[in-house]
Parts: sequence; structure tokens; C-alpha cells
Amino acid sequence: MEKRTNPVAVFNFIGVGAAVLLPGISLREGASPVLGFVLTGLLFFVVNQAIRCYPTDIRSAPPVMLLILGAVGIVQDTLLWLLAGWVGGKLDGFEVDGFGTALLGGLVVRTVVLVLMALSPRRAEEAEPA
Repeated sequence: MEKRTNPVAVFNFIGVGAAVLLPGISLREGASPVLGFVLTGLLFFVVNQAIRCYPTDIRSAPPVMLLILGAVGIVQDTLLWLLAGWVGGKLDGFEVDGFGTALLGGLVVRTVVLVLMALSPRRAEEAEPA
């Protein structure tokens, strides 16, 4: 059986890229934008792989499950933005202005990931048998 990469990891990088455009999330002065983006993306990747709160198939998940996992995911991503701001203070990375900005960043990342999961094509093993 062939193992493929998890598209959620790629979706997290896209979500981080979208959240970086928010006011209040900025690159530290003199920092490399590529290094800051990669460090933040890797932080999201590692934690989201360790604590997985995404439905296996978003198209057939019950709405209550999506709401619960979405709420838990927004809290997780908010805490990750606060951690990214702290790590960014120690290394060359992003600065996050406060909890409100981190909450908005978490909302953007989680929304982008869930929308991309819903729009992405199904894998062959997830598709309904004919």
C-alpha cells in the first residue's frame, strides 16, 4: 500500500500564509520572511500532527462533530499563534500583538483548513464503493 502525504499539513501552511496577512501578525524587524513563515508553518505542522482534531472525512461528518472539532481547533490554533509569537520573540519569526489577534489568526487558519479539506478531491480509499 502506497503512503501519501497528508494534505492537512499543506493546508496548514496555506492557512498560516493567509493569517499572516492579518493586522497584528507581523514579521520581526530584520527577520527573514521565509524563515519566519517556515518556522511558524513547522510549528503548526508538528502540533497538528501530534494533536489531530480534524474529521477523517469532512463531507460525511455530522454537523455537531464539525462544530466541536472546529471549536477545539480554533482554541488549538489560537494557542499556537500565541506560542508562535513567543518563539518569534526568541528567534527571527512573527510577532503576535495579543490574544485577540491570535484568536483571529486561529479562526483564519482553521477555516482555511476546513474549507480546503471540503474542496479537495477524495482519495481512492475514501471514495464510496461503486
